Amino acid sequence: MELNSLLHPTKVRRNDEFYISAYIELFCIKSIEAVSQWTIINCTTNCSSSISLNHPIITTFSEIYIPAKELEYGIYEVKLTVSSVDIPMVTASAVGYIEIIPTGIMVNLISNGTSMIIHDSQQNLTLDPGRFSEDPDENEFNSTKWNYTYYCRIHDLPVTAGSSVLMNDNDEISSPNCSCFTGQFSSTESRSSVTITANSLVVNRTYQFMVNITHRANSYFQASGYLLVKVENARSQMVAVGCVIATMCSRKGEFQYINPNTQLALFSSLMNQTGLLNNITWNVYTGMMNSSSDTQKWSLFTNMNDYRDIWFFGANRSHFTATNQLFLTYRYVKFWRFEVVYISMTEKSSSALHFEINQPPKPGICSITPSNGTITTKFTVICKDWADQDGIKDYSFYAWATHAEQRVILGSTISSLFELRLPVGCGNASLMNVIVQIRDQLNSMTEANLPAVSVIPTRTSIDSFIKAMKVASTMSSTDPLVELLSKNNSVLTGQVITTVSQVLNEMNTEIIRLGIQNIASIFVSPLGSREIPMSSHSWNTSTFNQYIQQLNDDASVREYLMKSMKDLTTTTWNNILLHASSLALLTHAINELTRDTSMLASSKCRDMAFTLESMARMVSSDDVKKIGNQLIQCAANVLSAVNVPLQQRGTILELDLNRSSATSNDYDDDMYLNLNLNGIDFVNPFFLYNLCYFDLIIGIFMKENEPSYERNFYHQKRTANIVVKQVAETLVAITNAFNIHLNVGQNMTVNTTSVFTSLEKTLVSSLSNKRITPFEGAQIHLPLSSNLTESDTISVRSMIQPLAVASATPGQVNTSLSTMISLSILDSHGKEISIHTDNEHPMEFFIPRDPNLIVPPMALYNATLIHDAKHQFYFHLINITQSNVNLTVSLHIEMRPRDRSRNYLMIFRFDGQPQLSTLINNIDDWSLLCSSNISDDGIHKYFINNNRTAKHRFVIVGLRELNTSEVCSNKSLTPPITDQPFNFSADYELRTFTSACYYLDSNNNWQSDGLLVGPMTDHYQTQCFSTHLSTFTSGYSNVPNPVLLSNDRFGHIQNSCPSFYVDGNIVNALNLISKSFAYIAIFALSITAMFILIMDRLKYCFNIDPAIEDLKRMRQEKRKHRVIERLIYVDATRQAFE
Repeated sequence: MELNSLLHPTKVRRNDEFYISAYIELFCIKSIEAVSQWTIINCTTNCSSSISLNHPIITTFSEIYIPAKELEYGIYEVKLTVSSVDIPMVTASAVGYIEIIPTGIMVNLISNGTSMIIHDSQQNLTLDPGRFSEDPDENEFNSTKWNYTYYCRIHDLPVTAGSSVLMNDNDEISSPNCSCFTGQFSSTESRSSVTITANSLVVNRTYQFMVNITHRANSYFQASGYLLVKVENARSQMVAVGCVIATMCSRKGEFQYINPNTQLALFSSLMNQTGLLNNITWNVYTGMMNSSSDTQKWSLFTNMNDYRDIWFFGANRSHFTATNQLFLTYRYVKFWRFEVVYISMTEKSSSALHFEINQPPKPGICSITPSNGTITTKFTVICKDWADQDGIKDYSFYAWATHAEQRVILGSTISSLFELRLPVGCGNASLMNVIVQIRDQLNSMTEANLPAVSVIPTRTSIDSFIKAMKVASTMSSTDPLVELLSKNNSVLTGQVITTVSQVLNEMNTEIIRLGIQNIASIFVSPLGSREIPMSSHSWNTSTFNQYIQQLNDDASVREYLMKSMKDLTTTTWNNILLHASSLALLTHAINELTRDTSMLASSKCRDMAFTLESMARMVSSDDVKKIGNQLIQCAANVLSAVNVPLQQRGTILELDLNRSSATSNDYDDDMYLNLNLNGIDFVNPFFLYNLCYFDLIIGIFMKENEPSYERNFYHQKRTANIVVKQVAETLVAITNAFNIHLNVGQNMTVNTTSVFTSLEKTLVSSLSNKRITPFEGAQIHLPLSSNLTESDTISVRSMIQPLAVASATPGQVNTSLSTMISLSILDSHGKEISIHTDNEHPMEFFIPRDPNLIVPPMALYNATLIHDAKHQFYFHLINITQSNVNLTVSLHIEMRPRDRSRNYLMIFRFDGQPQLSTLINNIDDWSLLCSSNISDDGIHKYFINNNRTAKHRFVIVGLRELNTSEVCSNKSLTPPITDQPFNFSADYELRTFTSACYYLDSNNNWQSDGLLVGPMTDHYQTQCFSTHLSTFTSGYSNVPNPVLLSNDRFGHIQNSCPSFYVDGNIVNALNLISKSFAYIAIFALSITAMFILIMDRLKYCFNIDPAIEDLKRMRQEKRKHRVIERLIYVDATRQAFE
């Protein structure tokens, strides 16, 4: 806390919240417990009376937050006293002085403070500052507390000798010498409004009216308001124009102040619309001062059409937006006019707002010491000689290593002195760039660059921190990071979380870069990333165990950091940004987030999103986007983190497993929480196939058969259900906040490695044939038509996350290697609109998979060694059976001949053997695999969509090589037929996989009905078509090598492919056997159902429960403590000798 003086207090406007932070350092031999207490004393007359603060203000932390309008005008002494709990006599204190000053009355003569209107000379003109003025320091403007004096002058008249340009006493409307107009006027008793009667103002003349108000109890408080009135002899209505974000348009005399780094959003409305509105047009003017009349000369901005939907949005709508690029490009323009014109069949009305560019604070100097250090070093920044006519509001501090767009906020203060901890650079870089943003009271900002600081990256501080957490007695030790977090200071905590999280994130990324085999099993790749190359060195058990240990240690650190932050209040706008940025960094490594960390972070992000939504109309669009960007990343990170174990994409953390193993009544009493835990495939063959050559990871997944892992799955799913709901609420709040600052044609995009989100406000007509391409491999394509009205204004929200959520019913779909895409259409109130298209014009999605997916090798078939005189085709059976028959998949067949010049005919049939000869044509489809159409990698690819495979169990594919006399052309309408047995002159390789498109239903289950898998699907993406909107993901499974079918009983296939030989009769026999088992199963299920019904009737109708005693006994046995046995080795030989 800067020790300013009573004569030079820090000035704070009453309408501004402010925050004071103190840095407490204890210089003691041993650790002691200290308490803090803030007191505020009114020093307006003398510093003797302490004031009482309302309950929400916390006075026992090392910081204090004072809400807006809490203190009355005057000077206050703010004192912090720190005392020892063990030795109460040991105390220290520091004081600072704050002066609460008026924010300033916004005096409006008409609604919204419009600067200029067109007025019909035949209508009365009413000026009513008592009704339309605003007092930011109070809940409403009290018109009875003020005296009103009105003035008038004719605008644009040149200055003559001895005349006054400004309105003087002779210009007062009530004065008999007023030469402004000769007509009549009337006013209320309090003179809070005045009405000028019709025909009193001269046509084709512009008047300027001014009102000066003076507080009746304190004449020191005064304010003025202005209005230009252009008089015309034509029917017109009054148009009110105002700023959407009023705090971004502060009044200063005749003008509104606008900051050049802020977008300007305006709204307009007809006060009394009488006819059908035909057109709305906005015009932009630049202004230059006319010295002869002390007025502005306005010139139309002629380049407006060139920058439509680039700088200007809503040029023909009631709401208009000009981005900050307009003001930054034309820095030399000081005055701007924004005019709106309403045209109907009988009237033309217009109004305008006048703006003056608010100049940023004048340059001073800022310095930082020391010039180097570590993440625990205290750096001090001092700023001097910064000045602004409106006063300095605050200083904000940012840092980055290599890319300025990745800078993170480290805090802000109203003081010119600030102490901070800096993060480390990326990789081997140690230099950190630091800037200071200096802001005046009207939010105009300038930046000052500080000399680069060397922050040495080291693991030592993190290791010390881990040791301090592992030993409970050292939690109040001298570890610097623990001490900083124990101060309950929101700025310090945010800085520590930022710096430590960056170190952990860098280490997490570095170990992944070493290249673990089958990295997709323990790591979810960032969005837009490419495949990580495999490591050249071998990963043995010891190395992998070290990785797991580091993972668990870092997870403990992240959880401790999160718990130290959960109870801290997010107060000022910059504090919210600091905490949001800290959380985004803390949750970045999703494989290091425990359930507790994810839950706390999700709840914290949601609460801050609610705050963002409530405050969005008080801050700039840039600030809303900054905070929303960080919160969306936090929400996406925790959603992915809780689904990592459920999707078997990472190791289960020790903290989670240990907590799951503890006694849990919830688990015993509601064992499966409506989940079929037996349905989860803890040793999923799909994963084991990909992991088959990495025995170590196989062993880890094999452990998940143990009961403790089922218990962990239960708690993980329970946590995931809560997080899913919280994340949905977070996204709704952020969407509402973004929408406030968007006009038609504008969008806000968050494009990071954690999440892609785009929110665009547009018209339905613009959706036709619209494409959204977030990054390579991901795409959303909307059709030409839908069920919406083209003139409607809507918001389009698209979102892509790196990992799909786990289905509520486990074990039915393989979505673990897919990203997740959602698309929503929202109405003007933020409610989702149901949109439907037809099958002829579906919506198209390209859903990428994890780039580190391991594609299995193709299986080699020595077809040249096989001879079968009875068959024309070489048959392969492909199993496509699904555990849920309502879920459909597409089948993809890849064939690579050893001789690329060969041509082939492929036939297939579902659930039976295909036959094609001159006598029999019993196939479902056929295709020619021509050498002229082979892909660059020498592979023939064939695709069967999910509609065709639906409800089928297997496909039998027949292949034969075409002879030299058979022509291979994709234009052939019929397949070439021969009765000759197959004869292959070259061997070939096969690989098959299935893919699927799923949408998330209201019960959080993935469904496939109504979706179609497209032919452009491959190993790394799925093409999906849908006629409705939802959240989408894709499925992917490597199908085991196709089984060979032949008359022979045995055969030999290279590459260890599972194979056997059967004929068509054996297939029919298998079908008969399977049907028999089905009948038996149906009979058994019927008996079971009857038994359950009888038991229910006995229990609920007759109060007889035969199983109650057994159930109680089983639960009691489950809750018994485990007996731990320990074997002690005894050296019997030595004991006998002694």
